[in-house]
Amino acid sequence: MVRYVRRFVYLAFSSFCLVACGQTGVRDFKATQEKNLPKPSRILVYDFAVSEREVFEYQGIMRQQPSVKDAKERERQLAQEVKDALAEEVADGLRKMRFIVERVSRGTAPAENELLIDGQFLTVDEGNPLRRLVIGFGSGTSTVESRAQVYQGGNAGRLLEFTTHSASGKLPGAAPALGAGAVVQGGVTAGMVVANAAVSGVKTYKSDVARMAAESGDQVVRYLSEFFAQQSWIRADQVRKARMSY
Repeated sequence: MVRYVRRFVYLAFSSFCLVACGQTGVRDFKATQEKNLPKPSRILVYDFAVSEREVFEYQGIMRQQPSVKDAKERERQLAQEVKDALAEEVADGLRKMRFIVERVSRGTAPAENELLIDGQFLTVDEGNPLRRLVIGFGSGTSTVESRAQVYQGGNAGRLLEFTTHSASGKLPGAAPALGAGAVVQGGVTAGMVVANAAVSGVKTYKSDVARMAAESGDQVVRYLSEFFAQQSWIRADQVRKARMSY
């Protein structure tokens, strides 16, 4: 039995690391054909819009007893977490490219020589972490999907539009490796999953979907760096290639 537990610890840790790394990429992209556009004096970043209808909170046995009892309020908080995670990642990434960047309230209009980054979350689904860690193979997948748009101030209109898609991994979980008998005998429990996830050393967020939103923000920055280089706004060695997702 001890051997099963040790093996599960390793597998749970590996599975959690896979979830932490995620599978995040860019797809469905459209870009202006214009070249040599003027470099923006400032980049404005909106919080991506998200509706409660797109937020799906995990309700299974691994969920800790929530301090907020109202389900709608928890969904609102979860929506704010993903908005903050993505917007902060985008703003920080663009600042590293030496742009002046500001997160602004929705409705703030860009000036003539400014860029505006806007977007919408299409799905924020926590999935089922127990099924991901125990079963794997995509079972209980958590998903964050967003649509980003980039506008130039004045009357220049939309320059870019693309989708980011982030989903948890599809490697096998602990149950296929341990065998059904070990699971039945108590080799896999929700408590063990939680304990091993807590010591993974991965950068912490309040939720998995907030972390995935941050990864989506990183892909937004990467895709923008490619476009910026095409417009000669940054050097070629500043480009960070986005991961294409099909």
